[in-house]
Amino acid sequence: MPKVAYFIPPKSPMATISRDFIPPGWDVTMMDASLATEQEQIDLVSDADAIIVFGAKPKEAVLRAAKNVRLYQLGSAGYDGVDMQLTGELGMPVATASGTNAEGVAEQFIALTLALYRHLTWVDSSVREGGWIPERARGMETFEILGKTVGIIGAGYIGSTVMRLLQGFNCTILYHDILAKPELEEQYGARLVSLDEIMSESDIITVHVPLLESTHHFISTREFALMKESAILINTSRGPTVDQAALVETLKARKIWGAGIDVFEVEPAASDNPLFALDNIVVSGHVAGPTRESFPRRAEFAFANIKRVLEGEEAINIVTAT
Repeated sequence: MPKVAYFIPPKSPMATISRDFIPPGWDVTMMDASLATEQEQIDLVSDADAIIVFGAKPKEAVLRAAKNVRLYQLGSAGYDGVDMQLTGELGMPVATASGTNAEGVAEQFIALTLALYRHLTWVDSSVREGGWIPERARGMETFEILGKTVGIIGAGYIGSTVMRLLQGFNCTILYHDILAKPELEEQYGARLVSLDEIMSESDIITVHVPLLESTHHFISTREFALMKESAILINTSRGPTVDQAALVETLKARKIWGAGIDVFEVEPAASDNPLFALDNIVVSGHVAGPTRESFPRRAEFAFANIKRVLEGEEAINIVTAT
């Protein structure tokens, strides 16, 4: 009987949904790593075949006790919170749930772009306060996505989903990735370009890369200086991929038209975050991925990926330290 240690708050919606996808005969125990003692966690993983993590992650002593674990399966696409050096040392494969949240994140890109282009947050406040239409929303400072050049940084599951959603807007699609994606070029007419070309040629730039040493602050003062004054930046990936201090200065000086931000350098973002004082930005609080529809996909994928490994196949979405 396969045994799975599932680190998740047992009363969370994801936990409830996950129970419907547990394969018959499997022993799956849910535990909140933020509340359980270290010894309770060690006891749980000591004879586990796999670990699933959705929320607070087990610490080093717990992972070192998980000597039989054949897969560390995340319920998220990001893995920047995992000690990849440690899992590598332990020979413990780590897999993400990349792709299961792609639709939600891609739609959040559209939502943030439209909210910024159409001043939706300010219009909402104005109407509620009896002000009707604010001056900035009267036409000359509002825009359409239709026909824009969109630069997609990272053409994985999410970036390719963005390409699909943009088909209805008749956009020119540029992309930057470590690998050429000829299938996306053929299907969506996307063109592979350098990061500098993305920054200088795009009307809308959207970031979809993992947080790695190589992507930390990879968009900073130099890259912002390449952007058109009419361009906007949308970030739904990880906050530290964009240099927040450089973004604040760029927006203050109105060197670009605006930004839509779902992720922050430090999370949760403090109320005195300098971004919040700006009027050319729309923000949300790292909510792009979680949707009612994505939770079943995440749960189903996690158990299917573990089953794949236990049957001698290679896991999908394996990641390594870079």
